[in-house]
Amino acid sequence: MMRWTCRSRGARRFAQDQRGIALVEFAFVLPFLVLLFIGGFQLMDAISAYRKVGNTVRTLADLTTQNTTITASQADEILAASQQVMAPYSPASAILRITQVQFDAAGTATVSWSRALNGTPYVTGSAFIAPPQIVQAGRYVVYSEIYYTYTPRIASTLIGTIPLSQTIYMSPRNSAFIAYN
Repeated sequence: MMRWTCRSRGARRFAQDQRGIALVEFAFVLPFLVLLFIGGFQLMDAISAYRKVGNTVRTLADLTTQNTTITASQADEILAASQQVMAPYSPASAILRITQVQFDAAGTATVSWSRALNGTPYVTGSAFIAPPQIVQAGRYVVYSEIYYTYTPRIASTLIGTIPLSQTIYMSPRNSAFIAYN
């Protein structure tokens, strides 16, 4: 009997001991805190990449619409320069395309010219589907687009890649259309 009493007193004393409880609670919470930190970092990085995609597509359209005429080499230079806006993200997986779209008197859209980097340009003279709100008979617009595959820096095997894309329409600034030579 005496042994039982000693054991129960020892067990009772052990159960009432508060010295290591903070460490035990921290051990339970630490994995959640680490996941929260990594998830927050990844979310912030993905949002930053999406903003870079937006800046790149605007830069591409902006540089293109400043011209009155453009050659294939000038268009390629604009594409390469716009691609540099993606830094520090790798532009290798970015597909950039600029296209001038012409609307005829009936409002039907066709491709006037197109150039692409890491992708295929649209075929000149092919039909183009434009949103109804930008259709203006007899006008031209420059359509710029980017498709980027974002790969997370941490835990990419868990999350996988995230496709990001943006498009923008802009009117030529210094002429009715941009002549392509």
